[in-house]
Amino acid sequence: MSAPIEALLRPPVEYSAIATHTSLALLGIGAPQVLLLSGGVGYGLAAACSLRALWLSRRVTRLLRYQRRLRVLPTYRLHPKNLPAPKGELFLGRGFQWRTQHTQRYADTQRTEHSHFDRRGPFYHAVRTGADALAKTPLRPLIKPFNSQWLLNPFPPRPYVEGSPELHGVGLYEQETDVTLQQAERVAHTFVVGTTRVGKTRLLEVIASQDIRGGEVVIVFDPKGDGDLLARLYTEARRAGRAGEFQVFHLGFPEQSVTYNPVGSFSRVTEVASRIAGQLPNEGNSAAFREFAWRYVNVLAQVLDVLGEPINYQVLLECSTDIDALVVRYLACVAGQQQCEDWAEQVADLVASAAKMPTQYKGRDRTAWASVELFRRNALSDPTATSLIKTFEHDKSHFDKLVASLYPLLEKLTSGPVARLLSPESNPDDTTERLSWKRVIERGGIVYVGLDALSDPDVASAVGNAMFADLTSVAGSLYKDAQRGATLNKVCVHADEFNELVGREFIPLANKAGGAGFQLTVYTQTLSDVIARFDNPARAGQVVGNLGTIIMLRVKEKATAELLTDRLKEVEINHLMLDSGSTDSADPESEVHFTSSTRQRISSQRVPMIHAGDLDALPKGHAFALIAGRLYKLRLPLFSDDAELPSGLQTMVDAMCRDYVHGNVEGWAHTTPLGWQS
Repeated sequence: MSAPIEALLRPPVEYSAIATHTSLALLGIGAPQVLLLSGGVGYGLAAACSLRALWLSRRVTRLLRYQRRLRVLPTYRLHPKNLPAPKGELFLGRGFQWRTQHTQRYADTQRTEHSHFDRRGPFYHAVRTGADALAKTPLRPLIKPFNSQWLLNPFPPRPYVEGSPELHGVGLYEQETDVTLQQAERVAHTFVVGTTRVGKTRLLEVIASQDIRGGEVVIVFDPKGDGDLLARLYTEARRAGRAGEFQVFHLGFPEQSVTYNPVGSFSRVTEVASRIAGQLPNEGNSAAFREFAWRYVNVLAQVLDVLGEPINYQVLLECSTDIDALVVRYLACVAGQQQCEDWAEQVADLVASAAKMPTQYKGRDRTAWASVELFRRNALSDPTATSLIKTFEHDKSHFDKLVASLYPLLEKLTSGPVARLLSPESNPDDTTERLSWKRVIERGGIVYVGLDALSDPDVASAVGNAMFADLTSVAGSLYKDAQRGATLNKVCVHADEFNELVGREFIPLANKAGGAGFQLTVYTQTLSDVIARFDNPARAGQVVGNLGTIIMLRVKEKATAELLTDRLKEVEINHLMLDSGSTDSADPESEVHFTSSTRQRISSQRVPMIHAGDLDALPKGHAFALIAGRLYKLRLPLFSDDAELPSGLQTMVDAMCRDYVHGNVEGWAHTTPLGWQS
């Protein structure tokens, strides 16, 4: 509207005008002589009055509908088959672009004079008062088994809902539209933030369903284990004809999971040490011990790589606890490569002839010592062997203290059923399906990664970080292929409960993986979760700074809310003010004893487009989205279909729903009145 004050919260004063025009129209048709009019003129008057009454009725209907929608949250259910699929765009939900007039309207709803717009319904207080009065009468024993409010009012008051429905209602004076994100913007990555159980995972379902339908590579990390999410991904994969490309890796269900070696795939062998040492403490005095552990693992990985032996957590643990056997095998390999004849016989002779080993080798295996001695006597040269020998010659008890933090980590990753998942045997007869990111991307796969963080957060974090590091390595390889003109598949990575997964390995993935076709969408609860993960605000800022699009649901933390509000401009809103006053006459002989005046004036002030506190008042399933510098208010759909799963996967989903507590917000439908369904 063009008026500076819209006055959308006023009473519907059009009722009297509608009644008057309707009466005139009826008289003009039925009894024009009462108005001293001929029949033709009466019909004309009736037509004019009818048009005027219809126009006023439309106006008052629109006003009442707007006022009602300030109190009643709209429900929004959608079958996945009916998801909008605009070309080159990603559908997020239905809503509107938040403009200055919406800030004005929301400010109007907060004014004292408009407090009568109680979102619990106009009959709430009357019904509550009557119910309380009835409960104090002698009829109380009779009505006790029943709902006293229902006895008074068969149309019960609207249930109370969390949040402020006005935040969405102020945009419903106009028509809602589909809120979309350009697919080209997704390479700048997306940051979804909201407190627990407000709809983050449901938004993940909406976005991932469209990615699956679009034929993209989809990788979903789910640390907590949401059975509904797993069921949704499989259902959409089957609906898109891609069920054969679907893989499940879950630390909590090793029997139904594919296997994965987090350190078995690399471009450079040094990546193995980085992925393992990256899980160790890196602050204060721990940083030096972390570097010792990195060097130790790096030496082991280089030796195993040359020997052609598999590299996995189990093998690394065995080698680190029994380095003597590794020294014997590797020096024998080097001797064979450098054509040192009769190496085995020389080692056996030295072991048999030597009376005792030098003191520095106390507690070491005699065969390992003999191999080292012969390596030097034969003047053999190999940089990796030299590093291995230095590690071997280091005082064992002292070196064990230097790398003491390494052993507990490796033992966590190789204990129980998890060992089979993370350290698969290199057996040609083993038909167990294995997860390889490169193969997944090449064939256009769909992968669900469940990390069981509720049961063992340390293992979940280590595996998640290793997967991110592996993906970063694969992204580097794909980027080189892209530079040579190769066509790449888009890789849509969704990381739920992002704070459980993020580590230093994620930063290069966010910085540079866009050129390799990676599109990251990360979900977390607060900014503090990311800062606490790094224990470094600057590094956390690096991560958040690489996430271009922000979708913010209800948040409690002010610093998190300010990620959005601080990027918005201030707008100017108006207020209608009433000025009144009186002045006494100073002339005693005057017949005018005082003068009074009353006037209205419009004042304006600049305010933020939305406040940080407004984000704490969002209803469940509602969000603000900052897309390419424009602010949108949207509500998320709830899917209305049921998943049909194979028996093995159904058992797994049932167990996840039974054992894990997750953010299922199906309660939207139960706490939201059905006053307006889409």
